[in-house]
Amino acid sequence: MGFTFCGEYVIIAVLPVGDKGTAMGIHETNGSFATWETAGGEYKEPHYFKDIDGATEDLCLRTLGELWLKRQPQKKMQERGR
Repeated sequence: MGFTFCGEYVIIAVLPVGDKGTAMGIHETNGSFATWETAGGEYKEPHYFKDIDGATEDLCLRTLGELWLKRQPQKKMQERGR
């Protein structure tokens, strides 16, 4: 099994939300962490961290943000149907 890389970071987690997602990686030499928004195989808007706790929190918050955005049109449609 191969690894997925973003620059010098090994991707260790991806949380998908529809056709988008959030990824977290660890630097292959210095052990720092980063998170990215992902879509169509591209990694965008990196956030960098010295420790895994900060990176994990950011991974979760970014994913929850995407879920919130995804659900807004659904909630509006449900409210209109009432």
